[in-house]
Amino acid sequence: MTFTKLSTLVIFALSGAVVVGLGQWVATRLGENALIPPITWGATLLLLGGIVLSLAWPVRQSVTRQVKTSLIDPLYATRVLLLAKASAVSGSGLAGGALGVGVFFLSRPVVSAPALWSVGFALLGALVLMAGALVAERWCAYPPEDTGSQGLEGERS
Repeated sequence: MTFTKLSTLVIFALSGAVVVGLGQWVATRLGENALIPPITWGATLLLLGGIVLSLAWPVRQSVTRQVKTSLIDPLYATRVLLLAKASAVSGSGLAGGALGVGVFFLSRPVVSAPALWSVGFALLGALVLMAGALVAERWCAYPPEDTGSQGLEGERS
């Protein structure tokens, strides 16, 4: 298993910033209102970050437990890992989108403080989602099992 790379997260964040920032600019040039992320967006992203961590906690307990009393279902661990990877990439893209909206509002002649607070909260929620997902991804990594130096020949005898 390979962990999510920093370069992947940076690419998604930059893509989100460019797409959303240009989208805001084009929409306002066409006479539409600028989109302001609602407070519930940031709150939902914060909640999702906590949910991803809570789903990964049983896997972490299974990995770190010295005495293996009850093993975790490997399919459950795989599903949580995939959710964590997807959440990390999504959080990165959404953080980039929030940055794009923030740069758009900061480039205006008149800056709306409530809009900036809303964008800041959305950025915080996206960063928490991304960080929680990266932690959950690390929690779902089982350490490699030590098979010893016997290899396949030792197992047949």
